[in-house]
Amino acid sequence: MFRRTRYIPPAIEHRGTLHIDALFAFFCFITIWLGVAFGSPIRYLTYLIPVMGVAFAMAMGGIHMPDIYRPMLVLVIGGLAMAPLATLWGWQDIYLILIGIMPFCLGYRPRLTWWQVFWGFVVGTVLGLAVVKLLGNSAMAGEVKFNPLLSQSSFESPYGHAFGVLAIWAALTKRWKHFLLALVLAFLALKRIAVIATVICGLVYLLPRGMIDRLLRPWFMIPANLLMLSLAVMYGLGVFDRWIYDTMGASSNHVSMGRRWLYHWPARDIIGSLPGLALLGDGAGHVYQVLMQKAGYGGKYQLHSDLMKLMLEYGGVVFFLFFWFAYRFKSLATRMFWLYFNIIMLTDNALNYQYLVFVLGLCCMCARRELGDTEGMMSSLYTSNSTAATLIHRTPVRNVNSP
Repeated sequence: MFRRTRYIPPAIEHRGTLHIDALFAFFCFITIWLGVAFGSPIRYLTYLIPVMGVAFAMAMGGIHMPDIYRPMLVLVIGGLAMAPLATLWGWQDIYLILIGIMPFCLGYRPRLTWWQVFWGFVVGTVLGLAVVKLLGNSAMAGEVKFNPLLSQSSFESPYGHAFGVLAIWAALTKRWKHFLLALVLAFLALKRIAVIATVICGLVYLLPRGMIDRLLRPWFMIPANLLMLSLAVMYGLGVFDRWIYDTMGASSNHVSMGRRWLYHWPARDIIGSLPGLALLGDGAGHVYQVLMQKAGYGGKYQLHSDLMKLMLEYGGVVFFLFFWFAYRFKSLATRMFWLYFNIIMLTDNALNYQYLVFVLGLCCMCARRELGDTEGMMSSLYTSNSTAATLIHRTPVRNVNSP
């Protein structure tokens, strides 16, 4: 008889041979990469990832997950707990999160270098732009546009967000030339919030290490996100309209590329649902109903504010737990990656970008391996009794009474 362990064994890291965990992660990387580069219908191949991941995990006797995805698991569990309130589009949002986090569910830990990931993103960007040119208006094929103020760029690509994640990796390893290179490509890809997030994270990392460690903690970041949520609600209600017009000479809706009107009805819904919303939200996908029924949008339309979406759909408890787990990590590198993702959430739909969720975990694990900061990097969510017994049999148990 094997002695029962009081903890769930960690994921096994295979060395020297190619295993099913590496093959599955490679399949996920290729399908996500092709989906971003070429779009539909290739993108729908990524919908196979959660189903395949669960099937392989059950066959292998365990589900494992990088610790950086703990906040994502909070959303998945929260969505399931409020299942009766969820809409079909809400279930799709939860499934998109699973697409992003499941590539590593077999316990695979990537060993890619910064340049390998960089060139993967560059090639994907070039292929994506080539497809747009081939399928787009031929009259525009030779025209090059780049105007960040009007959100016009011939080089616009979803990979702009990914280059920002690469920049964080470069900053953590103090390769500032790599940081600037990734920042320039994020700028050319015209993901303005990615550029802002990258610059802010770079400046934060230049602060004294003790100050960064104290600031990137739940006690500071949860109130900071509540403050940003309050500002977004006030913005949607028109509190800043006069000040913006007097300062910039343009309407608040024009300055924010339509977000002023987009935020209006969700902001009113948040105010009208208090104080109950401080505990329980209206269910995953509710924000799409608000935009359709009250704002008059004809179909699923993204809010471009994940903070408002989190509060409106999941409520204050999940909102609190999401950011609590995001900044509870011992690893400062992990918290820096979450700071970047957190800033993207302010004015974008980061939670619905399965490729960005995947890239977040990929680059975080690669950076931490390079830094030697791998303690607790992979956790086991489930292990079968046979697998646990095998692990215990292979791992000698130290006698606590021995010297």
